[in-house]
Order: sequence, then structure tokens, then C-alpha cells
Amino acid sequence: MSQETLGRRSLTIRPIVLPTGLFLRLVGLLALLAAWLLASRSLGGELMPGPVATWEFIVREYDRGTLFFHVWATMRRVLIAFSLAMVAGAVLGVAMGVSRVIDQLFEVWVVVGLTVPRIVLFVMAYLIIGLNDRSAIAALILTVLPTIIVQVREGTRALDPKLIEMARSYRRSPPLIFRRVVVPQLMPYFIGTARGALSLSWKMIVLAELLGRTSGVGYQISFYFQFFNMNGIMAYGLTMMVVLAIIDFGFSGILGRAAFRWRKPVRLAG
Repeated sequence: MSQETLGRRSLTIRPIVLPTGLFLRLVGLLALLAAWLLASRSLGGELMPGPVATWEFIVREYDRGTLFFHVWATMRRVLIAFSLAMVAGAVLGVAMGVSRVIDQLFEVWVVVGLTVPRIVLFVMAYLIIGLNDRSAIAALILTVLPTIIVQVREGTRALDPKLIEMARSYRRSPPLIFRRVVVPQLMPYFIGTARGALSLSWKMIVLAELLGRTSGVGYQISFYFQFFNMNGIMAYGLTMMVVLAIIDFGFSGILGRAAFRWRKPVRLAG
């Protein structure tokens, strides 16, 4: 083979091929940005600020320190309420799933929690406890707790009893059976429930802050609404969406892969 042929082969540029999943996500993101630009052109910058104007507003709020202060206030309330509701909901959901007595005892409470209008919980909490963070967190816990209980209860009922009986036949201890047999089967329900509950918590805490708090993303949205400032509303709404998307990626990606390591397929020789 001649040196000229080798030179031509070494200078050949191979196109970069993106993975299919990454390519489709990129197309979806670009389509969303295009729809945003089209809406901004159609409605005007005052009614629908474009991506550039919204980004400039976010940068100004960040430089002032206002953005971080209010986003962190919302995150703190959500994380406290979500953590307490997730622990209590998981315990009650598992208990109701394995015990018919406990299930019948708390069934009415769960049904009431699922059907009561959520705004009523926040209004009552503010009137009873006062206009403070304790009221918002308590109402938020009561808002997401019934949903967590129901999903974890159904996941517990879906456990495969044959696997538990097999572990007992090998004379494994109850704590080991719970850790190695029960928990892995419940992890998909825990992860899915946590994602849904966290998303609901973010949405409801904005309502709580709009009704009776003086800090947080909801308060800022209410503040800019009074001045009909769509730029501020879009900026804080978009920031909250990005923060929630990052947290949700942690649940579905990093935490999900760590929790489902046992699901990796076994390669058979041959």
C-alpha cells in the first residue's frame, strides 16, 4: 500500500453519530425552544418573553442574590416536607399492604386525604397554625402523604410470595429476607412514588407560598403578577422547572441505576 493511500485514509474525517436516545431528546428540546420562540413572536414580548429576555432576567436576579434566596427557600420547604412524608408514607404503605387490619383501620383516612381539595389544607393550616413555614410544611405533608401510602401499599401487595417462601425454605433470617428479597421488589415503587410525590410537592408549595408566605418562588410569582411582569413570572417558573428536572434526573438516573443493579441480565455461556 502506497504512502499516498495511507495519507488519504489518515485524513478521512468520520462523522460524529449521536446515540438515538440523546438525539431524540435533543430534537425534543429544540422543538420546545422553537415553540417558545414562535409563541413569543405571535403574542409579543410583553405577554410571552422569549428565551433571551428570560435568561437576561434570570442573570440579573442571580446577580442581586434574589434568585438564590427565593429558590432555596422553596427547596428547603419541599425537601423537609417530602422527606417526612416519604418516610411516613412508606412505613404506613408497607404496613397496610401486609396487614388487612391496619389497611381497614386507615382506609377512611387515606380516602379523605385523596379527595379533600388541597387548597383547603393550606388555608386551614394557615388559619390554625399561622402564616409561617410550619403551616406550609404541615399542609404539604398532608397533601402528598395519601398518594405515597396508596402507591407503596399497592407495591407491597404485588410482592411475589414464592420468593419469600423460597428464602424461608433456605432458613434465612427475617431481616435478611426483608433486605434481600422484599426491598429489591419494592424499590421500583419507591422510586416511582418518590418522583411523583416530589413533583407534586414542588407544584403545591408554590400555591402555599402564593397564599401566605413572604419568600419563595411562589411569592415571587405573585409579586410579579401584581405588576403584570411576565418576564419575572417566566424567569422564576423556568428556574424552578430546571431545578426540579435536575433532581428528577437524580431519582430516575443515578439513584435508579444504583437501586436496580440486581436487574442486570445474566449472560449465559454458549
